[in-house]
Amino acid sequence: MNRRRTVLLGLAMLGLASAARAQQIEIQPFIGYRFGGSFESDAPESSGFDIQEARSYGLTVGMLVNPNGQLDILWSHQGTSLNVHGTIPGLGDDLSGFDVDYYQIEGSYIHGFPEARVRPFVAFGAGATHFGAPTGFSGSRTQLAFSIGGGARVALGKTIGLRFQGRWTPTFTSEDETLFCSSGFGCIGTITGDFVSQIEVTSGLTVRF
Repeated sequence: MNRRRTVLLGLAMLGLASAARAQQIEIQPFIGYRFGGSFESDAPESSGFDIQEARSYGLTVGMLVNPNGQLDILWSHQGTSLNVHGTIPGLGDDLSGFDVDYYQIEGSYIHGFPEARVRPFVAFGAGATHFGAPTGFSGSRTQLAFSIGGGARVALGKTIGLRFQGRWTPTFTSEDETLFCSSGFGCIGTITGDFVSQIEVTSGLTVRF
């Protein structure tokens, strides 16, 4: 994960350097909440695992490409657990310590004139989702993901504002791939579904340079 975050930071710095000359950089730390998402499994003890809804947080670094268009690099993290459809002997019905990280490049179309105080927008993204293994297991994986969303931007001044966004992110999975394994409990089934789908809502302060 450290390598992935280093690459993401490097890409963000390249975007900053490119946009600095035009003074079109925007940075937004955000907090949010994620819902949904499940793995379908062929495990005899369980038919699947639900990702528990939980808080999320992250950062976007973006640049305006024109008055109505923006390109963002996004990182969003959710620390949660997996609810088991059934019971795994020795583990119960909950697997803790499950992390989900989004790494996306998003393009936005921003409606209205630049001087408007409230501007709705739609956004489309592509990138990857990293699923960490639950505590005590191996089997973390990084999968192709897309996102579709939208929201509103509220200007509080020339350089400060608020950004509210909703995002649907389907992450594609590889069927017949082993889920998670442990030396103490063995492997807990293989994936049978095509994708994991989550919805995230976020809000945060934006600062433009």
